[in-house]
Amino acid sequence: MVALAFKNPREVPANDVNARDIVAINGAPKVENHSEREEIAAYLTQMTGELAVLARSAQYDLLAYFLEMARIEAKGHTSTFKAPN
Repeated sequence: MVALAFKNPREVPANDVNARDIVAINGAPKVENHSEREEIAAYLTQMTGELAVLARSAQYDLLAYFLEMARIEAKGHTSTFKAPN
């Protein structure tokens, strides 16, 4: 949890890969455009689905499960998904 304290990537120790990843994620600009957000959700749906299949084929069942959950979540953010009333 110490990595969360880093605000500036230059403050992250060079050997702390996880901390650099957190800084990169937290520093990402927010996407406000609705159509761009939909495109991202569609892309995430496709990629997590493909990764889930790959993980399942390698018998990484728990990883495949989490990827499938991520796919379902991403699909819920696309306009092609209609929630039941």
